[in-house]
Amino acid sequence: MPSAVRAPSPTLSLRELNRALLARQMLLERKKVNVVKAIEDLACLQGQWAPSPYVALWSRLAGFKREQLTGAIDRGDVVKTTIMRATLHLVSAREYPAYHLATLDGRFGAWRPPGAPDLKQLAKLHAKVLRFASASPRTRAEIQEFVAKESPSNDERMKSWLVFVAITSGNGLLWDPAGAHFEHRKLARYVAPPAALRRAVPEETAYELVVRRHLGAFGPATVQDIASWSSARMPHLRAALGRLKGVVRFTDERGRELYDLARAPRPDADTPAPARFLARFDAAILGHVAPERTRILPEAFRKQVIFSAEVWTTFLVDGFVAGRWTIGATKKEAILELKPFAKLGRADRAALVEEGEKLVRFYYPETPRHGVKA
Repeated sequence: MPSAVRAPSPTLSLRELNRALLARQMLLERKKVNVVKAIEDLACLQGQWAPSPYVALWSRLAGFKREQLTGAIDRGDVVKTTIMRATLHLVSAREYPAYHLATLDGRFGAWRPPGAPDLKQLAKLHAKVLRFASASPRTRAEIQEFVAKESPSNDERMKSWLVFVAITSGNGLLWDPAGAHFEHRKLARYVAPPAALRRAVPEETAYELVVRRHLGAFGPATVQDIASWSSARMPHLRAALGRLKGVVRFTDERGRELYDLARAPRPDADTPAPARFLARFDAAILGHVAPERTRILPEAFRKQVIFSAEVWTTFLVDGFVAGRWTIGATKKEAILELKPFAKLGRADRAALVEEGEKLVRFYYPETPRHGVKA
């Protein structure tokens, strides 16, 4: 009997992929949902710049106020930590253990100098660092001094690596809550995760959550997209995809295979997309491998948005990045400035000014005057 032949996967256009991404990122319409669920549905929030998660939620949630996120952070419902791609994110406490486990290999394996301690030795060091960071919040310098005493080495690379591992890899230290607030501009202080966040999670469960969350927030996507975003290993991700129910396949216009959740939104290509402002390091731009980012960031503008380790604040016109924005204030006035990459139409400019005026008031609520420079 001949083997079964799988039917060709439906092809999605660039605009269809764009609208699917916008719908999942809550950028087609603001949603009425609490901040913890929003962070989970968005597959965590980039947190390298303290105000970024606040701006991201302001652009996505109806009636969002700063205190809603600050309260969730102070209650411990949301934590800030180095996780996917060894970068800072806000993640819900209930999903932290799964993310921590699934992304551990990617963080730990990012760089390992010759002669590094074996896993058994590192486990002992991790336990000591956790006890040290449980006593009170610790700065990086304090952790560095502690690690130097516990694992003395004359190799500067080894010293740096041990501190990196202590803070970002095996321990998964958290930032103390104040470090995740909108206003934070000081050096980080680290704390050990409470016992509830160190609970054991089955490996299969962890990888399935990462795959499901990525597809729900960024799909349809390739396996490479999920791996690039999460820093999780490809074999684990492929296995998780094979176990998940309700996964469907598509292709893009270049013939690449995309996976998606069957019930996830895939709006029509001509669905209207409102003017929106994206935060610095916004995951809507970073959720895919570089060639796939064209679904929201046109290639012609890539170098104006992403360079070195920076991803600038941007705004969307018709669902695609069309320029950058900056914001600043004096004691008397707060101004948001639009820096379009091409000439804006009158209606698009008016929509951006209207949205920008709301954002500058959110960003600087106590400044007497607010405006947008277009």
